[in-house]
Amino acid sequence: MIVDWLVIWGVTQAVGFAFKPILEDLAKDAAKDWAKDLLKGIPKQLLEKIKREDIEIAAGKALKEFFQLMQQELEDADLETDQIKQYTKPLKKFINHKSVKQI
Repeated sequence: MIVDWLVIWGVTQAVGFAFKPILEDLAKDAAKDWAKDLLKGIPKQLLEKIKREDIEIAAGKALKEFFQLMQQELEDADLETDQIKQYTKPLKKFINHKSVKQI
């Protein structure tokens, strides 16, 4: 299932994407209900109308776009690939923070 999520989110087409490992971990967690925290903030009436899979797809695509924009900004600041990859661990910690997950 990991490959399916990465394809759906558009990660497999992102050549030279430094933060791909973060999304790979999220894809692995998708099978373990990683979107469960996302669902907590949605009103029950709306949740009944939205498929959980749709939320997981949207969240994955949004994170991919965020990481691509971040990578582009770092590249524009003339950071080398190895320097950019040093941001992977802090970004992973950031997106797993409780308040960030709620947003």
